[in-house]
Amino acid sequence: MARFQHTVTLVPVPRRWFESCVATLHDLAEGTDVEGARLRLPDGRPLPGLVLAQGRHLRPGARYRPVNEKDGEPDADQCLTVLAWDRRRETALEVVTVEDDPSHPARLDCVLRLTSAERPREALLSATLRPSDGKREKYLGGTGRAHLDLGRWWQATSDGRHPSRAPLSGTLTHALARVTVTVVPCPAPDGRWRVTVKARVRGRSVARPLLPLAAAVMGRRARRAWAEALERAAAAWNAQVPALVRKDGERLSAELADALLGP
Repeated sequence: MARFQHTVTLVPVPRRWFESCVATLHDLAEGTDVEGARLRLPDGRPLPGLVLAQGRHLRPGARYRPVNEKDGEPDADQCLTVLAWDRRRETALEVVTVEDDPSHPARLDCVLRLTSAERPREALLSATLRPSDGKREKYLGGTGRAHLDLGRWWQATSDGRHPSRAPLSGTLTHALARVTVTVVPCPAPDGRWRVTVKARVRGRSVARPLLPLAAAVMGRRARRAWAEALERAAAAWNAQVPALVRKDGERLSAELADALLGP
């Protein structure tokens, strides 16, 4: 088993701003009208890149597909499905992408769940990657899962009490390895967040006896690479978040609508 740990300092995201963003996204989706299969934004502008392919708008089972730029037809290799849409209880979406490259055919299934939109309490993201032709699935596929307990996160970043369980945790599972990650924040003296990220890597199957040897040979280099990757991610966060959190919900909604319309 190999262990990694590193702490970064991040610009904070206000809880009220985050919750307003969640409400804004739901308002934008619920304000979108449907004419046949075509969608119109709340201001009446048509949304050219997405169509309702099946079901009723925002009802469980509704399926949306992007429009293929070449022929204007729905893309059969990509699909967004509404699993649940209830602002008080749960919002759940599934995104499926199929890569039909003859040399590496693959299917990626991602599910995002949020409880609830009116007062977000937790979010769960799961993903499964597997070859779409059913061959070599054991070694070319894998699963990932991340869970964010927003109540624990806001509590840890406001009063500094160490949570009994990591507010953010995740696992990556492959036939040869399993990676477990935990993320715990605390307030820094200057008001920012001090975020400690820990990872634990376990070998599986034939890789189990090889992992200790690899950790002994490349452990220092791997830890340096791990720390540098987190520092780059923190730098990107700190460069972009301050301007983002200064925008109110109305401005964010307008910018998102413009982005959906494309260039």
